Amino acid sequence: MPPEILRASPQDRPRNRETARPYNPVRMPRPLLITAVALLIAAALITPLQRDLFVGDETKYGQVVREMRATHAFFLPTLNGAPFTHKPPIHFWLIDLFTFPLGVYSTWAFVLPSLLAFVFLLWLMWKIGGPLAAFVCGSSMLIWASAQSARMDVSFTAFIVLALWQLERFFDRDDFRALLWCGVAIGVAILIKGPMAPVIAIVLFFLEWMRRKRAPRGNYAPAILAMTVIPLLWFIPAMLLGGSAYTHDVIVKQTVGRAISSWVHNAPPWFYVIHLPATLFPWFFLGVAAVAVLWRTHRFLINWIIAVVVPYSVMSSKLDVYMMAMIPPLALLIAEFIAQPWDRGRPARASTAARAANFLTISLILLVAVAALFITPKSLQGPEAALLQLPSVKTLCIVTAAAAIIAFVIAVRGSLITSTIVTGLVPIVAMVFIAIVLMPVVNDLASTRPLVVALEQQNVPPEQIALYAAPYLWTRDLPPRFELVSYATPYTLALSSPTVIVAARAHAGEIAPSLVGYRVVDTVRMIGKWFYVYRR
Repeated sequence: MPPEILRASPQDRPRNRETARPYNPVRMPRPLLITAVALLIAAALITPLQRDLFVGDETKYGQVVREMRATHAFFLPTLNGAPFTHKPPIHFWLIDLFTFPLGVYSTWAFVLPSLLAFVFLLWLMWKIGGPLAAFVCGSSMLIWASAQSARMDVSFTAFIVLALWQLERFFDRDDFRALLWCGVAIGVAILIKGPMAPVIAIVLFFLEWMRRKRAPRGNYAPAILAMTVIPLLWFIPAMLLGGSAYTHDVIVKQTVGRAISSWVHNAPPWFYVIHLPATLFPWFFLGVAAVAVLWRTHRFLINWIIAVVVPYSVMSSKLDVYMMAMIPPLALLIAEFIAQPWDRGRPARASTAARAANFLTISLILLVAVAALFITPKSLQGPEAALLQLPSVKTLCIVTAAAAIIAFVIAVRGSLITSTIVTGLVPIVAMVFIAIVLMPVVNDLASTRPLVVALEQQNVPPEQIALYAAPYLWTRDLPPRFELVSYATPYTLALSSPTVIVAARAHAGEIAPSLVGYRVVDTVRMIGKWFYVYRR
C-alpha cells in the first residue's frame, strides 16, 4: 500500500486496494466508533475482577508459572517437574513478570498479556483499516473473550497482523524495510505460539507472488535471519539445557506430530468450515456478504484468509481458536464493505445484504434469549437444567433480549454503520452481565474451586493428596498448603499410598489396582466432566 494511502484517513483510502481508484465513501461517525472501541476495551477489564483461571490450559499455565517462580527456570519452563514442551516461553515470561507485583494467585497477572495484546491488536487494526475495522475485530467474541484469558492466542494474532500488514507494504512498495519488520514480527510470533506463524506468512507470500506475477527483487536475507534468529535465541539454550529428549519432544512430537498425526484435537479437514458460524460470531453473515462482494477487488485480504484456513485445515490437530488469525482480514473486508457508497450509483442489493446480515444476527440472538426463558427442567438433563432455572440466568436472558430489541430498532432507523455497531455490542452486553452478576456461578462450573472445597473437607495434609488426570489446582484464594498436592502417574501411585486420590471418572480404570482399599467419598463436576474423590 503506498505511503500516502497509509497516511490518509480511512475515508480517503481507495476502494480498490490494487488499482487505487478513488471513491467517496460513506462518512464515518468517528465519535461513535471511538466510543464503541473504548467500550470494548473497558468491558474486557471487568471479568478479571472476579474470575478464577478456568480448567484446562489456564490452570495448566498457572502450574507452569508457579514452578517457574519456585525453580527460577527461565529458558526451560517445567510442568510437574518435567520440561514443558507444548508452547514457547515468552508468554510465561510475561506472566511471571506480572506475578512479582500482583502475586502468583492474581487473575490479573495471567490475563494482562492478553489484554495488552488486545489493545495492541485494535491499534493495528485502526492504523490499517480505521476505527470500524478495529471495532469489528475487537467485538468478535473469539477475540474479545480470549483477551481476558491466560492464553496466548491474542498476542499471536496481533503479531501475525503486524507481520502481514508489513508484507503487504513490501509487495506494494518494494520496501525491504517492511519485509524486515515482517520477519521480526514472525520471529516474535514463533516465540509466542510456535511455527505456524512463518507457515501463514510463507503461504501468503506465494499466493501474492502468483497473483501479482512478480516478487520484489532485493536482499531477503535480513528478514529471513530475523525470522529465524529471534526464536533460536531461546531454543538453542533450551536444547542445551533439556538435552536430546527435550529437542525430540519439541520438534518431532509437538511440531511434526501435531501437524501430521495428532494425539489430541484430531478432526477432519472440513472442521473449520463447519464451525465458522460460531467461530466468527457475531460477524459470520456480514462476513459472508463482504467476501461475496469484495473478493475480486481485495484479493490480498482474501489470500490472507486462505493462508490461515488452508494450513490449519491440513493439520491434524484442530481447535476453533486457531481461526482467530483469519478474523482481522475479515474485519478489514467488513469495514471496507460497510464504507462503500452503495446508495450512490452502486448496487443497492449489496447494502440490503449487509443490513439483512445484521438483522439476522440480532434476530438469532433475540430468538436464543427468548427460547432460553421458556426452557423447563424437563427439557434438559443434569446440572444444566437447574442452572437455567436460576433467577440470575433468567435475568441474563431478559437483558440479552432487551438489548437485541433495542439494537434491532436502532438498526432499522439508523445507518448501515450504526446497525453494524449495535450488532457487535449486543453480545458484549450479555457478556458484561455475566462478568458482573454470574461470575461466581461460572467459577463453580469452570474453575477448580469445587475441587479445592472438596479437598478442604477431607482435612488431610496436602502431602497425602494425589491427583490423577485431574486439573492443576488454581483459585484466587488457594490455600498455600495445596501447592504441595502431587500430580500422580499410574507408576507413582503404585509406589505410594496417599490418603486421598482424585481421578477423572473417565480415567479411573487406568489406576484400578491403586484404588483397591479406597472408597468414593465425594464427586466433583468441572467443565462438564466428573471427578471422583477416593479415600482409604
